[in-house]
Amino acid sequence: MMLGDEGAKNKLKELEEGPSKEAGGEMTRRKLLASMAITGAAIVAGNLLPSRAYAAEGKGKGKGKGNTANSCDPDELCDRVTVIENELGDQVQLVDFGADGTVTADTAALAALTGYVNGFPNGTQPLGIVDGIPVRVGINRASAPLKYTFSEGVRFTRPVEIVGSASKVLNYTGTGIMLAMGPDDGRNSGNLFNDDHYSLDGLHFTGGKNMTAGISFAPFTGLLARIKDCVFNQFGNSSSWAIVFEAQNWWPEIKGCRWETLDDQAMNFVKSIDDGRSGAYRGSGNSRLSFVDNKCKWHGALLGGTGIYTNAVKTLISRCDFENAGVGVQFGYPSLMSEIVNCYFEQPLGGTSVRLGDQTSQGNNSINLINIKDIYVNLHGNGKFLDTANANVTAGLQIDNVTLILGGEQNPVLHLNDLPGQSVRVRNLTASYQPLLPVTANPIHVIDVDGVLNRSVVNGALAVSQLGNSYTIPANNLQQLADMWYAKTDFSACSASRVQLNNADFMRTRKSQYALRFTPGGIGTYKSVYFMVPALSEMAGHVSTVQLFARASTNANLRVVAQAAYSGSAIVPAEIKAENVALTSSFQEFTFPFWLGNHASLTKDSWFMLELRMPDSPAWYEFTGVRINHGDFGLCASNDYRTEGETLENVQHYFERRTFALSGSGQSSVTVDMAPKAKALASAVMTFTNPVRSPLAGVEVQGGAEFSFGTSITNLNAIVDFDTKAFQF
Repeated sequence: MMLGDEGAKNKLKELEEGPSKEAGGEMTRRKLLASMAITGAAIVAGNLLPSRAYAAEGKGKGKGKGNTANSCDPDELCDRVTVIENELGDQVQLVDFGADGTVTADTAALAALTGYVNGFPNGTQPLGIVDGIPVRVGINRASAPLKYTFSEGVRFTRPVEIVGSASKVLNYTGTGIMLAMGPDDGRNSGNLFNDDHYSLDGLHFTGGKNMTAGISFAPFTGLLARIKDCVFNQFGNSSSWAIVFEAQNWWPEIKGCRWETLDDQAMNFVKSIDDGRSGAYRGSGNSRLSFVDNKCKWHGALLGGTGIYTNAVKTLISRCDFENAGVGVQFGYPSLMSEIVNCYFEQPLGGTSVRLGDQTSQGNNSINLINIKDIYVNLHGNGKFLDTANANVTAGLQIDNVTLILGGEQNPVLHLNDLPGQSVRVRNLTASYQPLLPVTANPIHVIDVDGVLNRSVVNGALAVSQLGNSYTIPANNLQQLADMWYAKTDFSACSASRVQLNNADFMRTRKSQYALRFTPGGIGTYKSVYFMVPALSEMAGHVSTVQLFARASTNANLRVVAQAAYSGSAIVPAEIKAENVALTSSFQEFTFPFWLGNHASLTKDSWFMLELRMPDSPAWYEFTGVRINHGDFGLCASNDYRTEGETLENVQHYFERRTFALSGSGQSSVTVDMAPKAKALASAVMTFTNPVRSPLAGVEVQGGAEFSFGTSITNLNAIVDFDTKAFQF
């Protein structure tokens, strides 16, 4: 490298050879660097010009002759930092400015180091001239002190690369910001792309009990900032953040860092929500934040703080761990197209793994196109997987390959607000005994992405009833009610009816139009309602989940028992614990997983039977909205995706009630076929109009009902009332 004059070159040479006598006394390497921090005279004298070679060369792979001393092409802009390091034999270190492990010396040394860095020119305006190349300094010399303490923070007004070591601890005892990055000089979108490269690598932070922030990037200066392999140990306080991107910081990267607290303070790690400059850019979005390979743990006996709170669009949070966070990840507005991938969350003391929206409602609270994939969560029965920060947040989510352990029975996976315009795309979710969604008056659209989760359940919401709307229930007889619904009791005066739900209940039950009301009466020992689901063979061999809505006139208990009817003579409990649930006067949704194994009697005609046992005697019980989906969670599908006509068409395969006219001549018997799926004849009565005869009951035969006249009848005219049933038990 060619230096500006022979005197400057000789002065650098003296640094390697030791101290020399100057007019002002002994000149040491430390004094020279300190003088650089004040005046920058040596930089100017040495013609150490701004260079783009550093960014292009990949630290030694640049153009021209490289960055060794005296080898730079005079026509090429050269890396002034590398030149100084080569001439001095080492990168510039904090200890070169007098740091010795005492608070006074360390604070003064950090200020001097900052002045040294800021003394390098960073090009000039206008746009495109600012080079953004960082000045490289170190806090990693092996022979230096193991701990430095700073009582005041500093601001780097030009890009800097600070290389540290986990064995060198930086303890901050001051107030305000410890390391402020970039000049907060009012720059705006008109001069964005200045390519400022800030880099912190391998530093170890602690302290900060009174700070407002640890590392803070001024608006529009955190472009391409990187914080890598740093340790944050017991750093900060409950109202501060270790890392802050104040506004419009694009492409920042936080990678391989360790965040750890040992006390009961809810300290916070990273914030990037455009709230700098008094919120002038609030909601405009930082952009493309990458938060990868970071491990965050709050060890205290109380709930921890927040891991990362960001509103950056296209944020990537990947391969990170969050343990005992009050909030692991929080997405403020807009956070569009952000994703959490391959992460671990654990909530032993409560808290929330993922939170949507800002703590204070914004002008826009729509958090959409959020992708959550390949996630493991242990909630310990206390925490939540996902909730919202304020009551105005609406969401659009995609959930894929998420496993929740100990999430709490009947607690929704997604605690979303009861607001219109929300949707969830879902596949591969495990959350045993948990519904995907809460019960809401405003429907939240659920999209079964692959179309394989939602099983067809016939008439689970009582869309049709071919037996009318009112039913008497004789004691000790299985009584068919609405299609696919039955009842049995030894009480003497029970009844049932099909009731239409009002709008509020219709919306609350995921658009179920009707409910089955069971009214107890008399004295007895048991009473049960049954719902039949055909095609059990489609559920055998893997976990499925059944959901239903239930309520009672007053608080009452309900016992839910799942059974597999492999055949009329082989009805066994499914592998599910029989559930006791408490009902109120409002519809609640209940979610139960079950397992159906193979059986010698399993055929395509086997069915699933849901028994609802009613041990109490309120004025009435009501049931509706039975659904089944594949998987170990409740899909919360809508109950109105099939029209009444489609429902009736499907039901007729399993149950048929019809009246028709029959005519013929010269017959001694007539056989009427049953529906294709019918298993038994409920009743068949022929009423004669010609010739005049007493009504004749049909006798069940294979596939139908036979009417035997005894003799051949000529000019037969009759009316046949014909009922069949698909389920017999």
